[in-house]
Amino acid sequence: METGAEKQPTVDRIDHGCRIAALGSRNVTYEDLRKLPADTAKLKDLLARMYEEDSGSGTSGRTEWMWRQAANLISLPVEPGVRAAAYRVIADLPGIRSLGEVTDPLGRQGAGFALPATDRPGYGSVRSELIVNPDTGALLSDQDMLTKPSAKATEAGLAAGTPVNYNATVKAEWTDRQLKTPN
Repeated sequence: METGAEKQPTVDRIDHGCRIAALGSRNVTYEDLRKLPADTAKLKDLLARMYEEDSGSGTSGRTEWMWRQAANLISLPVEPGVRAAAYRVIADLPGIRSLGEVTDPLGRQGAGFALPATDRPGYGSVRSELIVNPDTGALLSDQDMLTKPSAKATEAGLAAGTPVNYNATVKAEWTDRQLKTPN
């Protein structure tokens, strides 16, 4: 295992022809992303139809599925209005709560939002969280926080408040050329 100091940044390369990302069960193009509605109600309706197509694949229900898809949109090359609508879709989901000002795993301050906790095998109860830079709207971190450890997790030394998984974004930009990546 590598320590944090030894890890290199992850660079995602997408090369699937004109399909650049997944949205629900669909692979979408830049053109598809440009057509997304910036109106919150219309975006919510579109995501609801996509949920029915996808049958909530891999989630514990509609709220989690909608959360995941809207959070995914935030990091895609969409218009600012679509990004804002995605945040409003998340805020309108049942059970979503504000965590106020929180610190992400990299020590940055941001506004936190959370899904209700669900059971995760091997961990216990885990809550998905988003931490957002309130000044820019940039997603700082998408993380899973242990809220009530199972006996197995406790035995492994995990306590409530431990992040069991996170993706923190240090820098994100879109370009029409391939970036050089660190070795």
